[in-house]
Amino acid sequence: METKKSQAREYNSLFQLFKTPVSQIPQFFAYAGEDSYEFELIVEHYREVLQKALGAFEVILIVPESGDQTKLFAELFTPDMFYPRKLIIIKNATALFKPILDTKAANEWKDYASGFRKNITSVSDEIFALIHYDGKDIPKSLSELFQGTLSHFKTKVFYPNDYPKIFKEVCDQEQVHFENNAMDEFIHRTPANVGAYIKSVKKLKQYLHRSKFTLEDVNSVLFSQNELNTNVLVESLVQKRKVDFFKEFTKFGDQNSEILNFLTRLTYKLDEIRKIKVIRARHNGEVPIPIMDDLLKTGSFSEARKNFVRRQLVSDSANFTDKILDLFYDQVIEMNIKFKSGLRDEEGKNYFIQKIMHLFALLQDKSSK
Repeated sequence: METKKSQAREYNSLFQLFKTPVSQIPQFFAYAGEDSYEFELIVEHYREVLQKALGAFEVILIVPESGDQTKLFAELFTPDMFYPRKLIIIKNATALFKPILDTKAANEWKDYASGFRKNITSVSDEIFALIHYDGKDIPKSLSELFQGTLSHFKTKVFYPNDYPKIFKEVCDQEQVHFENNAMDEFIHRTPANVGAYIKSVKKLKQYLHRSKFTLEDVNSVLFSQNELNTNVLVESLVQKRKVDFFKEFTKFGDQNSEILNFLTRLTYKLDEIRKIKVIRARHNGEVPIPIMDDLLKTGSFSEARKNFVRRQLVSDSANFTDKILDLFYDQVIEMNIKFKSGLRDEEGKNYFIQKIMHLFALLQDKSSK
């Protein structure tokens, strides 16, 4: 199979990668983002493509443990007469490459980097590497280490006006169809990223064994009463419904992804509240639909949906002064940092509850008004 080492590129979406002809899939590919499910989708795609193109091949897993940098070097650059065809999967690459890319690296790591750069362009065309770089972007130093052979994709923040387009791309990819009200419910309640969309669509296909879905299908399979709904958490928090919040939180499954999804949705909600407050301040307390469409990207919504969103946000914004909004943003940033740095299990749960209680207290504190 012919590879294109000299044609490293940035992909704008996962679908662009999935549609790349077999003969042109990148030999070295990095995914920048924290969604492990999206990375697993890439791994699954490569497994299928390479199976068709190469036949049997070995899968090598590299993780940031002592000595695995040496293992990566050996798997890439040492000829193997028994397993010449390989797919090398590198997880938690931020930690793995950190000592290598450090500008103040020890001499042994400088030698490692020098040898890596020298040999990377001559790696066998039957060896492929996938890198999960768990950060927001691919550092220039990593691209330089791969001597311009590293293609990549970095996750992007999606806004409400992006959701229908992403949803349509997922439906096209998975060859499924949703009724209009089912689509609205899916988009409204599913975390806004490609991984979550694809995971949910695959779940519908797996449970129902068909490709056309109704509102009842979406609610019964994806949003059963036993699964945590981060949207309910956000709405009950900003509306000061503490009992409803903790009733929903009893479904928490000790997964950091659930908390990070909640924090992402809460950030979007705070942004919407801030924009509604700006609109009302400039229009004598009113919220003209054209202005809302422009600032909140609600142009693709139905008229009924727009009116509902407007009423709800006006009501929610009454609970927030500018001071409270700023304090909420500060807490969300702090919580994001904590959970992305590895806070987990019982300690993470207790920390989360403590912070949520503080947020409820802010909403009730008259001195913040």
